[in-house]
Amino acid sequence: GQLYGDVLYFATEARAGWTHSDPRPLYFWVYFVGLNGIWVLVPGLLLLQAACRLASAQRALDRAHPKTD
Repeated sequence: GQLYGDVLYFATEARAGWTHSDPRPLYFWVYFVGLNGIWVLVPGLLLLQAACRLASAQRALDRAHPKTD
């Protein structure tokens, strides 16, 4: 849900031509991109970690119970 909200936040601003953000480089890159980017990076890393752990668990389960077709 957090990633969806962030995509909407950045996409609507990009579509509007960045008219609602301060054009000064420090503000734009540090505040708008940097601080808001944390809300994309952290959930993204957590999703990646969860996917890796799920894949590892599935591989372990597949080795323990091989298919007999």
